[in-house]
Amino acid sequence: MRSCSWKYLLLIFCFPLNLVAQDFSWWNDTHQWDGSTHWSSYIKLSPAFMGPNAFPIPFAEKLTRTNQFDFRFNTHSSIGETSWDIYTRFAFPLGDKAAIKIEMNPIEYFEMDASVRDERVARDEFPKGYASGDVLVEMNALIFENDKQQLLFNVGLKTASGTQFRNARYTDSPAYYLDLSYRIEKQYSESLSYDAGILLGLYVWQTYMINNRQNDAILAALSFNLYYKDYSVCQNLRGFKGYLNNGDQPLLYALKISKNWNAHQFYVAQQITLHDYPYHTTQFGVKRSF
Repeated sequence: MRSCSWKYLLLIFCFPLNLVAQDFSWWNDTHQWDGSTHWSSYIKLSPAFMGPNAFPIPFAEKLTRTNQFDFRFNTHSSIGETSWDIYTRFAFPLGDKAAIKIEMNPIEYFEMDASVRDERVARDEFPKGYASGDVLVEMNALIFENDKQQLLFNVGLKTASGTQFRNARYTDSPAYYLDLSYRIEKQYSESLSYDAGILLGLYVWQTYMINNRQNDAILAALSFNLYYKDYSVCQNLRGFKGYLNNGDQPLLYALKISKNWNAHQFYVAQQITLHDYPYHTTQFGVKRSF
């Protein structure tokens, strides 16, 4: 009888705690919930209202010729929010005319104040904690190449493996992009050269909207890279333009300075938001070829 009494006491104490954990009345009142629509339909699946890594945007890069591993620390600056993450990418050549890249943010930390929480319709009353990101797989195929030019066809697939969708960190929906990337190079001297690139394509992702299950966007990127001995300065402008006009037209500018040392490249970069993206980002990383 004594053991049964302990069970009943545990049930009495745990039952109200469970009710508290499931109480979303504050969310229902804040967002004027209609009593039937699922809460996920209220979240805007667009770059302006999600975490910093929810919508990866490709660069106008040249074909990978060596095995590479990229490891980077990112810190994101946004009013009302603290966020940082770890970024990893593996790149492997597939013969002389193709390559595959796999990237992910395995750890992301975030903390939002009440105004950001409500703007993004986050589900937790005090959104704070850790998330893990989506896996992005990109395939590159060489269409044309000579000593100074290169044309690639690229396919990117973003999985729905990221966590913390309830707090608008990752979309919990797949996305893909198709694009053509063209680059031209010029050598001024043995120690000085540059290359420039342009990328055009299509970016598509699923939404939770009843009338618009999919958003299609025009994708574009520009790059200009200057190389002097073991140093390089790289500039990139990239973004896409969706058709729903709900924060789905991000535009980002990035400046990266790097130093090569044997098989390693150490770099620091600053990314600035120009439109529909709430973060300025500082990056510190190292890339190794092997």
